[in-house]
This record gives sequence, structure tokens and C-alpha cells, in this order.
Amino acid sequence: MTIQEAAQKWNRNTQGKADKWYRNTTSAGGNAYCQGLAKLGIPVSACLNGPGAHFAQGVQAAGPQAFQQGVAGKEQKWAQDFAAAFSG
Repeated sequence: MTIQEAAQKWNRNTQGKADKWYRNTTSAGGNAYCQGLAKLGIPVSACLNGPGAHFAQGVQAAGPQAFQQGVAGKEQKWAQDFAAAFSG
């Protein structure tokens, strides 16, 4: 698979996924976000009342439409970022 084919696949995979993203993200709340930050050494308990709560509020405020608009037409950026991640 070429990088262009992967970009097209990314585009196909993100189309119409806003409702699923929103449902999964809101059900996880800030906890999943804080679990990710814990890998960087930030305590989950400290995150939940600050950044985790703000993350959850932002997701609630943005809604699924903002997600879909945010990913629409971004397959080339995804491809560039993906390739950059593997180049030293």
C-alpha cells in the first residue's frame, strides 16, 4: 500500500464516524484522556479535576459536527504527519 492509498483509506475511515467518535469519547469522559497523560507522568487524580474535566467539557461543547468538520479533507495532512513520524 502506498502512502496515497493509505491517505485515501484514512479519508474513507473517517467519513461518517462523527457520531461514533462522540459517543465513545463522551462515554469515556476525561478519564481516558487522563490515562493517556498518565503515561507522561501526570497523575490521573490531578488530571481529572483540571485538564480531564476541560477535555470532557470541550468534547460536549463541540459535538460530533465539529469532529467531522475537523477531519474532513485532511487526508494529505495525515499522510504527511504519518511519513514524518517515520523519518528521522
